[in-house]
Amino acid sequence: MSLVFPLSQIALTAAITAVASLLLLFGARQYFKVRSPGEMLLIALVAGFSVLAWRSAGNTPALNADPIPAVSPNDVLCPMITYIFLGLYAAFRHPGEHDVRFEQVRAVLTLVSFAVNVITI
Repeated sequence: MSLVFPLSQIALTAAITAVASLLLLFGARQYFKVRSPGEMLLIALVAGFSVLAWRSAGNTPALNADPIPAVSPNDVLCPMITYIFLGLYAAFRHPGEHDVRFEQVRAVLTLVSFAVNVITI
């Protein structure tokens, strides 16, 4: 097995992250207080883009090797990038009355990013 992944596999992982994030946000919209479908979509796209950006940039054998069975350094680093990207998004979004819930959204989508990365790549 090659330790460098094709862009198509990275893009698929990013798309799965975005779709899983969107489904989670839609399903838990009452809890997370994200009512705007546009904001749900944008948050999910940011999460997906973070995976595409990091996995493309960090697509090296050293970061893709699994020192722990089924978990590579990239699997662990990518969710951190998702957390940072969502934080950047939060810095530029309109402040609302439910900003505390956004930190929960950010944390949950970081876990989604981790799970998708471990499962799909």
